[in-house]
Amino acid sequence: MSSSKPKKGDEPTYAAATAELEQILADIESGDADLDVLADKVERAAALLTVCRQRLAATETKVRKVTAEIAAALAAPADGGDDDAAEDGDAK
Repeated sequence: MSSSKPKKGDEPTYAAATAELEQILADIESGDADLDVLADKVERAAALLTVCRQRLAATETKVRKVTAEIAAALAAPADGGDDDAAEDGDAK
């Protein structure tokens, strides 16, 4: 079962992808790139941009989830169970 989508382990980290994008940009801006190489670099840059956008979206989703959980925990009334344990200790 072959898939055209790369495995997660095959994709660069966000930092590596942005560093490679910066290098590609520098190569393109230098004007020294061969036309055939330039086309390959543009294709690679497009793939790296997709990886970065996916990572950013996934991170945004995780951050929203965590902040919603924190907000819900702060808004929930405190559980009185801990107070009962303290009172039991005083009764002895």
